[in-house]
Amino acid sequence: MWRSLPSLMSSAVRSQNVAATRHSSTMKQFFDDEANFGKAELRPKARPGRSWTEEELRLKSNSDLHKLWYVCLKERNMLITMKKAHVSRARNMPNPERIDRVQESMDRIEAVVHERNDAVFKLETGESADPRKRTITSFAGFTYEKQATEHYSPPQPGKKESETPYLDDDAYMMQKLWQEKEFLKNRDRLDDEKRRAARTEDMDRFKRGAPRVFNR
Repeated sequence: MWRSLPSLMSSAVRSQNVAATRHSSTMKQFFDDEANFGKAELRPKARPGRSWTEEELRLKSNSDLHKLWYVCLKERNMLITMKKAHVSRARNMPNPERIDRVQESMDRIEAVVHERNDAVFKLETGESADPRKRTITSFAGFTYEKQATEHYSPPQPGKKESETPYLDDDAYMMQKLWQEKEFLKNRDRLDDEKRRAARTEDMDRFKRGAPRVFNR
């Protein structure tokens, strides 16, 4: 038993070292390469390239887009972590445009996936994959469209999906003043268009030369 104790202790220490190595390697994924620390700009060979285009992403399968999305997500989290670290130490992050390029790639991946979902939805159900919108009326009487959200319970048969709230006298006065303001803005715009249409080249020439004649 005592003879096997050193081997057991060495195996335990080895397992702890392996676990610590795995933990450190996992944590290093949230940080940039150590060779880039303290630099104002990356080396030419290490500089980031351009973002993915939609034409290139359309050639990839759904599984490849899924993998690429998580690669970009991991890269974005790393860059945001490094940006926070540089800001806390009042230093400039090398090549901060990497965050924008990764975000552009993620937005384009989402756009390509939405195109495919939209095609499948229109083929199967005849409806678009865009999120549904509902008409909302604010307390001031303004009506606008808003993206529909999920509810805890389904809508009741006799209840409307979007009901107009009760509008008091202040809301009606607000709508009246708003319409008057829009009417005056439209009238001024039409007057300006008529004034520009009636202007001639002689009027413009006189307007440029009058200050030099009368201000002597």
